[in-house]
Amino acid sequence: MRRLPVLLLVVSLVVPSLAHADATAVDQSFQAYRTAILASDGAKAAAVVTQDSHDLYREYADQALTLDRSGLNALHVMDRTNVLLLRHSLDRSRMESMSGEEIIAFAVDQGWIGKEGAERLQLGDYEVTGDAATGTVLAPDGRRTSFKLQFLKEAERWRLDLVSMLNITRTAIEYSVRQSGMSEDEFLFLVLEVSTGRKAGPEIWSPPS
Repeated sequence: MRRLPVLLLVVSLVVPSLAHADATAVDQSFQAYRTAILASDGAKAAAVVTQDSHDLYREYADQALTLDRSGLNALHVMDRTNVLLLRHSLDRSRMESMSGEEIIAFAVDQGWIGKEGAERLQLGDYEVTGDAATGTVLAPDGRRTSFKLQFLKEAERWRLDLVSMLNITRTAIEYSVRQSGMSEDEFLFLVLEVSTGRKAGPEIWSPPS
């Protein structure tokens, strides 16, 4: 029975160190994503996000291929913007053929996932539970905010879940629309022009032929 206290002591020493190692690995995943965004390296950014992230952007492409104006207006303005950026930039055949990972890479290469936001984004207070983890978004002065980003361990690697960023990005774009004094449509058309260098016409509301 003497072995039991010794075993418990060993476990108490090892478990915290393993948790710290996992938290470090999660942070490394976040930093890899952040570095890729700042370098406009779409392939690297797409490689360090989750399968759910790939599925989200594949869904954006499917919506770009199928939704009419009524369907688009049912989307949040942020999602509508992503959908119409794809519709404005890619023809039908290319959208149909691209994987979700390729679409994320394309969006990063085009600069649609902003460098400015990535430069300011800082995480801390990582919490790891099995193959899931969270990181708390920190304010510029280092204070914790109420926002958390999620990570999942897939294929033996920690990956950022872009789906968990939706609340943050939706809140940010809502604020931007309010500050602009524009309607959502006016704001959206401005984003399309600034992001692609081309004005969008009324045909943007119809699925591509």
